[in-house]
Amino acid sequence: MAAQVKHPILVVDDEPEILYSLRGLLRRDFEVLTAEGGAQALEILKQRSVHVIMTDQRMPEMTGVELLHRSRAECPEAIRIVFTGYADIKAVVDAVNQGGIYRYLTKPWDPDEIIEVLRGAAAQYERCIARQQLLAELQSYLPQATGLLKGLLEQQYGTLNDAGRPEVESLAKSSHSLLERLGRVVEENTTKQ
Repeated sequence: MAAQVKHPILVVDDEPEILYSLRGLLRRDFEVLTAEGGAQALEILKQRSVHVIMTDQRMPEMTGVELLHRSRAECPEAIRIVFTGYADIKAVVDAVNQGGIYRYLTKPWDPDEIIEVLRGAAAQYERCIARQQLLAELQSYLPQATGLLKGLLEQQYGTLNDAGRPEVESLAKSSHSLLERLGRVVEENTTKQ
């Protein structure tokens, strides 16, 4: 039986007791990294790739939303979660609009809920990475297929019978169109993250 991969997650909170509690709660399911503030978290992200970032909103020097926004440069694929003990609707709106968060949780947290949310975030990360890999493979494949079709039309591989020429021409046009659309989708996904 293959060992289950522990997704690396970064938990950020300015209260060491909370970090200690969360590390104890999450260590069985995740590789838990901790930081006591935004600057320390950004340093960790420069050194390590993480799949999920979960941060407190209210911290001195840098809010959780600001951290999540700035973390995009270091770890654009990471799934982002904000948790706080304060019900601040502006913080929620900012987190969604600026930080691109996956979930917003309140303190005190339910241990089972937080584990399920983090499992869901890790699964979301896996889906994002799989989608990126598929897009990269398609980007590589489509020019090869288009080149092959062009070679058929230009008779580089022998002659093409007249009955097959319209079908090959149509396929070449649709391949070119698909490649252009794929390029736009990849560009949009890259700029959104």
